[in-house]
Amino acid sequence: MHAEGTTYSESWHLVANLHLKFRSTVEVQRQFYRGEKWYVLKDPFNNRFFRIQPSAYDFIMRLQPDRTVEEVWIACMEEFPETSPGQADVVMLLGQLYSMNLLETDVSPDTRQIFSRYSTNRRKELLSQFMNIMFIRLPLFDPEKLLTRFSWLIHRILSVPGAIVWFFTLCVAAKLVADNADTAFDSAQAVLASDNLFLLYLGLVSVKAFHELGHAAVCHRYGGEVHIMGLMFMIFTPLPYMDATSSWGFRSRWQRAFVGAAGMLAELFVASLAAIYWAVSGSGPLHSLAYNIMFVASVSTLLFNANPLLRLDGYYILSDLLDIPNLHVRSTEHLKYLLEHFVFKYSGARPSAKNKREMIELSLYGVLASIYKVVIFLGITLFVADKWLIIGTLLAIVGVVTGVLLPMVKFISYLFVDSRLMQCRRRIIALSTLFFAAVTVLTVLIPFPHNVSAPGVVESFPDIKVVNTVSGYVNEYLVKPGQYVVAGQPLVRLESRELDFEVRAAESRVAEIKVRERQALGKRIADLKPVLKELLAAQASFADLQRSKTELIVRARANGIWIPANKESISGLWVERGRYLGDIVGGDRFRFAAVVAQEEASEVFQASVKSVEVRLWGEAYRSIRSNEVHLIPYQHEKLPSPALGLLGGGNVPVTVNPQQGNDNAAEPFFLVNAMLEKNSGVHLLHGRSGNIRFTLAPEPLLFQWSRYLYQLFQKRYRR
Repeated sequence: MHAEGTTYSESWHLVANLHLKFRSTVEVQRQFYRGEKWYVLKDPFNNRFFRIQPSAYDFIMRLQPDRTVEEVWIACMEEFPETSPGQADVVMLLGQLYSMNLLETDVSPDTRQIFSRYSTNRRKELLSQFMNIMFIRLPLFDPEKLLTRFSWLIHRILSVPGAIVWFFTLCVAAKLVADNADTAFDSAQAVLASDNLFLLYLGLVSVKAFHELGHAAVCHRYGGEVHIMGLMFMIFTPLPYMDATSSWGFRSRWQRAFVGAAGMLAELFVASLAAIYWAVSGSGPLHSLAYNIMFVASVSTLLFNANPLLRLDGYYILSDLLDIPNLHVRSTEHLKYLLEHFVFKYSGARPSAKNKREMIELSLYGVLASIYKVVIFLGITLFVADKWLIIGTLLAIVGVVTGVLLPMVKFISYLFVDSRLMQCRRRIIALSTLFFAAVTVLTVLIPFPHNVSAPGVVESFPDIKVVNTVSGYVNEYLVKPGQYVVAGQPLVRLESRELDFEVRAAESRVAEIKVRERQALGKRIADLKPVLKELLAAQASFADLQRSKTELIVRARANGIWIPANKESISGLWVERGRYLGDIVGGDRFRFAAVVAQEEASEVFQASVKSVEVRLWGEAYRSIRSNEVHLIPYQHEKLPSPALGLLGGGNVPVTVNPQQGNDNAAEPFFLVNAMLEKNSGVHLLHGRSGNIRFTLAPEPLLFQWSRYLYQLFQKRYRR
């Protein structure tokens, strides 16, 4: 509450003649935030807290049953004319205190009103849970008695010796993990495997149980009370949680920050113990469980708990360290103030920030938290949909309703119904109409440039692909890379003992049949005809084997420059028949072989291509035009060059297969060959990589975005 509010209010008659007083059971504590004094009100019955400024505290402490609210307000105005709250502030303050059951009257309590307030608060809590469906909380029991019983142990753990043990354990674990870093990273590949999901969940539950116990122990250590512990269904996965809101009453911000960090510190200690056991133990269920605990603690701490943009531990730590209570709420109020003051020109807009520093902090946090909330929701939704499509779809529908539609309805109601903005309603209507018209024109009516880019590689045209026609081991390269060769010149020598054995066997077979032929000529003429047929077949097989043996020498089929397929020699490796060994390039023209993804191929094939240009790495500031483009309308799996794959430095995902090489794409693609201009000013060499850009007909942004989303969902969830 701020004293800068309006002095008079149209709603003043609703509270002016009431006789109220502060509930006697409410506890009050004084705190300082950035040198400013605040008062924290605690209701011991429900362990709820409420922060107010000194001007508001001075007002509510003067409330008595024998004085009306108006009389108290007038007295405050006379005694504190500069800081006394205005009527609008008093109405808002009393409404908030009333809704939290912090006020009482001298008349008999109206049980109907009390129940109505309870029902209203309960509905708000249920609505909040529904709005945050991915983090539903279910309270189970009160752990305060258990914490009191083990208070002696908590005090010994949370001490200087305990901190030394924690730090020493962390250092030992870090050293062991560093020594086994390769094994740790390799094991991470199988964390989401189906046979590891149960151990992963056990590790998650174990880590989160110690996480919540850490919060509860530190909160109890500094005099706070913990009355709620239960289950939180995070993305429909049951995990333990506890309520440490009593730490809000701690006067020291470092104690409050320590409570927020206690869960992560407990996680790190448990993860350190698990890492030590994992490093010294052999394979087995406990070994795998220890790794899962170590993995979960590191990932959950870095991505979620330590992230201040989510309302988890990192958020409360940042709020305490910045000395800005209710950081999320105040940042939202600040963004609302900026909208009202600078856009709507509302004279009654009150700044939430006290100074320029707070203004910058609240603005940055409000914008970043809003963006990150959308990003994390989309990421979680896509992750769930990848595993369970139906659940992910339902989650997306609920998220759109609670995260888009309901806030939009609330925002529209705020713009056109809120009585506070009555004086600037015409401006709001005009600006809103102008805004939606501008958005419609920009996204629906105005066409924007539309391009499709794809990676590719320069190829000499024509070029001869050199492949082996016989399987065998690579014995040696007979020509150095980059050397000019002539047609028929040997390039690579292969050897095959199996083929040598087959040749000798076929030769013996021919000799055997010739002996039988001579026997048939001398003794049994009737057997000569079938023997001659068998001899012809054996001689043909022998000739084929001899021809295959000569093909163990791979020869050039044209004149040109010899470029092997592999940067490193493959001598001694077995190559199957038809293995791509290299190119013979010698043409005076060049083409760009581009790899077009399936979801973008329809645009290139069906749309009207206005222009095509190629930019090569190292000379990206120069473009090469192409007026001759050949679209090959069938799917490919083998990349034009291994350099386009992820393993070769490109960005196309590939399948790792030692026998087939690293140039097989993980998903089928379409090949586009674009002939390049000779006099482009770019040094064209066979094998240079770059990108090709197809400039298509301009199209409104809404159509481009909708097609992109459709392609995304079609690619991820085609069933």
